[in-house]
Amino acid sequence: MTDLDTLESTLNCSSIEELHTATRKLVNQLGYEHFIYGVQVNTSLTRPYQFVFSGYPNGWRDRYIEAGYQEIDPTVTHCIKQRRILPVVWEERIFASPIAERMLSEARECGLRSGVTLSIQGGHGEAAMLSLATPTNPDDARRDLVGTLGHAQLLAFYLHEAIQRIVLSKETAPLRRPTLTERERECLTWAAEGKTSWEIANIIHVADRTVVFHLQNATRKMGVATRQHAVARALTLGLVAP
Repeated sequence: MTDLDTLESTLNCSSIEELHTATRKLVNQLGYEHFIYGVQVNTSLTRPYQFVFSGYPNGWRDRYIEAGYQEIDPTVTHCIKQRRILPVVWEERIFASPIAERMLSEARECGLRSGVTLSIQGGHGEAAMLSLATPTNPDDARRDLVGTLGHAQLLAFYLHEAIQRIVLSKETAPLRRPTLTERERECLTWAAEGKTSWEIANIIHVADRTVVFHLQNATRKMGVATRQHAVARALTLGLVAP
């Protein structure tokens, strides 16, 4: 098992290579041989930023990408698409569809016989996941997997924090979200509902020009050119919510 001081060592890493070495050591201490971390940040509605930090066998990563398994992987669906927060212990019932069953079978041939996937939902609208895997037979590994869930989840949180500092804060604008006033968020929320400036003004009891002023300020703060783009960016950043 790992203690808090050991986990905090990830936050002292200054490069992705240094973090990889530290992460592998922590993963091994938990009883796993392999790991992979992935994050998606909604920098746009159509082209989200994605980053993968892999400690998986290269042969399996190549096969996974070649087969397009990320589109059907139940763990990706659970953590990234559905944004669910419960951990997933790899079991046959999770990989119930024929193609997911084939994916699991091929992973096991590459030494990823048992594992667990942890979900991380960040404070800047990002969704991430950490999978830990072992070549141990699933029937023999399940008890150990369940017993390490608490420490594994802590590792996921610390790793995400480290990745955010080393990689994401430099690569993605959403992690430098603008600070909007309550009025700006309120106006953007109603604009997201399709309301005109006149309609918003009547709803929140201000003048039309005041609504235009707040929306222009929000648009400028987010570095976009139009109200529509500002609404889309605010939604992807989680600045406003339906």
